Amino acid sequence: MTFVLLTAGDHRRFVDGTDDPNLAEAAGPAVLIAVDSAADDSNSGPDIGTEAPSLNACIDAPYRPLAYRESGADWSDIDFEAADHWVQMGPELRRRLVEDQLATLAVGEFKVATNNGSASIITNNWVYSGSPRTYRAAGRLRELITVLGELTRKADQRA
Repeated sequence: MTFVLLTAGDHRRFVDGTDDPNLAEAAGPAVLIAVDSAADDSNSGPDIGTEAPSLNACIDAPYRPLAYRESGADWSDIDFEAADHWVQMGPELRRRLVEDQLATLAVGEFKVATNNGSASIITNNWVYSGSPRTYRAAGRLRELITVLGELTRKADQRA
């Protein structure tokens, strides 16, 4: 498995997994992603080359997030459900949530993100309200989205 560490300033690098010393040195915000977790149509895996993918590429591609670190906090593992929901979203939805962590999803968008989960699904990663129902990210999924949003804003400030 190939892992990428994303940190502020769009500093990205390949790391050797969760025991890599670079993780301990990375003050938040930071995200650890498995970049070879995305399957393409040929099942040969993505062509990641010799340079770690950019923050934007990691948001757009269905790479599996493993952990995140908020500013001034310890590393937090991402549960399977939150990681699955992130991977199942399309790039437009992932980008929209990263840009606005409080963005709402219609039932159809929620079903895509949860692999056709029931609109009344009980989960720690989504909250709903209203009629018709609208959904917002919650729990670890929202925390991941918030950290990715912070990284994106810091990268934009540098540009």
